[in-house]
Amino acid sequence: MKFKAIILSAIALAVSTGSFAQIKVKTEAGDMSVRFMGRTNFDAGTYIASSDTNLKEHNGVAMNDTRLGVLGNFDEKWSAKIEICYASKAISFRDLWIGYKLNDNSSLTVGNHFQPYGAKPLGLSYKFVEDASVDLAFCPARKIGLSYAYTSDAFNLTAGLFSDGNVDNGKNIDKGWSLAAKAIFRPIIDETTILHIGVAPMLVQSPNAVSFTGSIPTTVVTNKLIGTASFNPDNYLRMEAEAIFISGKLYVEGHYMATSLQKMDTAGNNAYLDGFYAQASYLIKGDQQNYNKKTGLAANASPKSLEVLARVSHLNLDADHVKAGKQTDFTIGCNYFFNKNLNVKVNAIYAAVKDGENYSMVQTRLQFSF
Repeated sequence: MKFKAIILSAIALAVSTGSFAQIKVKTEAGDMSVRFMGRTNFDAGTYIASSDTNLKEHNGVAMNDTRLGVLGNFDEKWSAKIEICYASKAISFRDLWIGYKLNDNSSLTVGNHFQPYGAKPLGLSYKFVEDASVDLAFCPARKIGLSYAYTSDAFNLTAGLFSDGNVDNGKNIDKGWSLAAKAIFRPIIDETTILHIGVAPMLVQSPNAVSFTGSIPTTVVTNKLIGTASFNPDNYLRMEAEAIFISGKLYVEGHYMATSLQKMDTAGNNAYLDGFYAQASYLIKGDQQNYNKKTGLAANASPKSLEVLARVSHLNLDADHVKAGKQTDFTIGCNYFFNKNLNVKVNAIYAAVKDGENYSMVQTRLQFSF
């Protein structure tokens, strides 16, 4: 509780003294810059229709995923980031890494950071209140590892070797490893138009069981609506193909994700799970959709922009020997960006799952960051 109070006090201090958010320190070895950062999400939602009596007329609020971090750059080529998170009444590490700039295009990163797979690295810039159900099921969390990244106008190339275990307050590191890579090609890139095509394979070897769970894309109520598919494979391969197209006010994005599990049980059976999602957005107010060339991901719209958006997601967790179900959900919404620190998002969600069950809800998020 005391530590939570320290976090909240630090956020309040940074908000009230915005001019101190960027601190530059002169050292004997060279210039150092230190930036304090943080965010919090205020969420509210209600189920407006449901075939599940346990969820009918259910309302919820949450202060979801409050974070505080420090990003430092020093000696021209070195950087480091530490970020902690308070969520679900617990404090944990998120980013905890050191980076080294090899040249203007290439860098190395070691520590706890995202693997090159899926849209979870978007974080604050994600266009919807919650990740697509396919992302929620298949995207891995941050892992301890070493990765290399190359960036140019036409290409992003990222590859790394990671532990397959998680960092739990520095106390527990499980065994296993994953070898991940991502290649992005931009055949078109100019001030108003971008065409982005990417592929991301990931080989995972882990002595631990692996599970994939389907759920409604909401942060207000924790739910596992179509079941969980659990396996004990010798190894498994994650695969992703993605495309992004930007033309002025229009943004279109699509992902296909799959997981192939080898010898997932004592009988030596294999399993294949997959899913896809497609989304589009358009600026009713604002001139240009934003894109981060370094990360190869979307960026928030400019201040005073109003954006409307829609998404369809389909998840298949049925394998030959494990029938965890299928889910299709649709989301429509709008975003308004008051300034670079504050935005509001509103999503309406309809999800159809196995056995004819369906769910509808509305969720809002007020997001503050610095």
